[in-house]
Amino acid sequence: MSLQKYEFQLHNVKWVDLVHPSKEDLVNLAIMLNAPERILVNALNPDHLPKFESFNTTSVIYLRVIDPNKKPHAVNIQELTTKVTIIMHENLILTIHRMDPDFIVQLRETCKGENCLNMKELIKSIVTSSLMTYDEPLTTLEHKADEFEEKIFKTSKSRQIIREGYYLKRKASAFRKCLKFSLDILNSLQNHTEFVWKDFQGIKENTERFLFYTEDVLENVTGLLNLHISLSSQKTNEASFKTNEVMRVLTVFSIFFLPLNFLAGIYGMNFEHMPELKHPHGYTAVLILMGFISLGIFIWVHKKGWLKEPEE
Repeated sequence: MSLQKYEFQLHNVKWVDLVHPSKEDLVNLAIMLNAPERILVNALNPDHLPKFESFNTTSVIYLRVIDPNKKPHAVNIQELTTKVTIIMHENLILTIHRMDPDFIVQLRETCKGENCLNMKELIKSIVTSSLMTYDEPLTTLEHKADEFEEKIFKTSKSRQIIREGYYLKRKASAFRKCLKFSLDILNSLQNHTEFVWKDFQGIKENTERFLFYTEDVLENVTGLLNLHISLSSQKTNEASFKTNEVMRVLTVFSIFFLPLNFLAGIYGMNFEHMPELKHPHGYTAVLILMGFISLGIFIWVHKKGWLKEPEE
């Protein structure tokens, strides 16, 4: 996509809006304005977080705006937002952005008419509109967090739950970073000579509210993930407990039958010369012996406490 350039003469300054400029375009512009090259080149840096910088007669505002074309599973700042840079240089306001947000398009239409804005109104409008783009995504994020809470207790698909919670947590974390740094921008603008604290008080309160909702969602999702992991561990422990209880019962029974099987195995051998086989009371004696062995084992196991059910 090639560079699109729009120029407007405001009441007291000139506004130049650059859409999708190349690095070469920004380098040439820095030379023309006699401004630090780094300031303009950073306008294309996708990793740059919201920030306010001031260099002599040049002030720069780096904003992050919600990308309307973001992917459904976008989770990081680069995927969720796009960058809008505002440069205030003497009698010039320069805006640089790859995407063309709707509110900037509307501002350009406004400046074509007779009711053109001044510098203060333009900056205030861009900053306010950029932060208000977080309103709808945060509302959607809150609804998804509520749905996620219901799924915790309804579904047994642990992997799906953890994946969905991971997406929500990453998205909330990205929003929190952008809003936190945007608050720093508003605090800096309130101290700027061109503005007063009332200029951004309304949007500052909205941003603080957005930040509160974001941190609340982040905290809730983190707690729900920990709860899900705890419930999964509890189910695993309960299954292990039931398995161990079955094995305990089988082991106790095997203690009784093992010596009896040993006796039965001995007298079940087919040797010709076995004196006990011809004894008239051999069968009765062996049964009595088995009974005494079983009784002895029962008394021993009872003293050991192996017949009691374990406490829950």
